[in-house]
Amino acid sequence: MSESYAGRQYVGIDLHRRRTVVVRMSADGQGLGSMVRVPSTPEALRTAMAAAGPAPKVVIEATYGWVRREGA
Repeated sequence: MSESYAGRQYVGIDLHRRRTVVVRMSADGQGLGSMVRVPSTPEALRTAMAAAGPAPKVVIEATYGWVRREGA
């Protein structure tokens, strides 16, 4: 799908300590551009989000301190 999509965009963010993955979609679920991996800094996230237009709907997956249990 074209990067010039003008409708509402939906953004999924998988936030990690060092790198973050950002995916943009149209209202009907079509991918907009490609998945983007950026450093987890305010500047890099701001730049990645700028492509989503002025008022995207955003979902963030952010977990911290996940520990694998013995035997899992």
